[in-house]
Amino acid sequence: MKNNAIRTIAILLALCIVSAAGFCFGKTQGAAQGTREAQEARQRLSDLQELNRQSIAKLQVTDGPIYVIGHKSPDSDTICSAIAYARLLQLLGYNAQAAANGAPNNESKYILKLAGAEVPPILEDASGANIFLVDHSEYLQATAGLPDANLVGIIDHHGIGSVSTGRQVLYDARPIGATATIIWLSYLNYGLDIDKQTATLLLGAVLSDTGNLTASTVTEADKKAVPALAKIAGIDDVDALYDILHRESLSYDGMTDLEILFLDYKEYEAGGVKFGIAILNSIDEPTSQELSTRMKAILPEGFKTRDVDLMYASVGIRENGEKIDYIVPVNEHSDAVFKAAFPNYDDYDGTAYIFRTPGLGRKSLFVPGLTDYLLSHPTE
Repeated sequence: MKNNAIRTIAILLALCIVSAAGFCFGKTQGAAQGTREAQEARQRLSDLQELNRQSIAKLQVTDGPIYVIGHKSPDSDTICSAIAYARLLQLLGYNAQAAANGAPNNESKYILKLAGAEVPPILEDASGANIFLVDHSEYLQATAGLPDANLVGIIDHHGIGSVSTGRQVLYDARPIGATATIIWLSYLNYGLDIDKQTATLLLGAVLSDTGNLTASTVTEADKKAVPALAKIAGIDDVDALYDILHRESLSYDGMTDLEILFLDYKEYEAGGVKFGIAILNSIDEPTSQELSTRMKAILPEGFKTRDVDLMYASVGIRENGEKIDYIVPVNEHSDAVFKAAFPNYDDYDGTAYIFRTPGLGRKSLFVPGLTDYLLSHPTE
């Protein structure tokens, strides 16, 4: 009996040892399989990034550098994107440098200072130069001489503009919150490291152009970009940074009303009609009413300096989840066209047409709506 018990225990121990060995072998095999799959995934990503780099290895560039430049009356997205994309092209082996199409606003100056970046030099004339556009594709918003330039590429998040060329170009336009987000994605797609300065610039641009991710144009890519860039930039409190940027964007200290009017001003064309829209920022409705009155007084003077048929000032509030826009037409013709294109305004105070949440954002609603109307009424 005793011997049988011993034999039974021995058999059970042997079975346990075999089972444990099998388990360990299976676990080892599983770990090895997981490692191989991870390595294969990394290799596929590396191959894809290499293909992406090779896909722009033959940009059509003439003698001289590629000037990466944004639109007139530059905002933070256009200034910071120009610097960041010029850096990307440099990493890919191109002779590229950022340029500006006007002086930066107070918000942009703050971001540049925070990043330790220089203000890009202003390019007065693009004739004969290699030009890469960021944040726009409109001749009316571009630097002088663009029709005679060698257009190399466009990175944008607006509608398709008037710029055209018969040459092959890099063209990347997406329905996304900020041009800076597209550039962040480009760094990832090309497998390029983002340095601290570039991350700070891109982060500031995304926060600015999306209102700290509250704009209607925000995508998941924008939402992923912010924490990723903040980590590289070493910024722990993104909301605090945005609060500073927002205060800077509301500051018009030391500026004349005419300078304020053209601080964030863009021109467009549709149905043979040219129109300009100026954007101003406000913190509350009393301030909006004051700015609207001041813009109403200065608009006729500004209108005389621009070759447009219609002109508007849009004073916007983006506070505590509210989006309110006060639209001020320059004259009776601009007024009549606006009312026909946007009859469903909430209020009119004798100076401005008021649109409450979701407002009348220039990029998302104002320009598309006015464009559609002008295309269907080309003689208006």
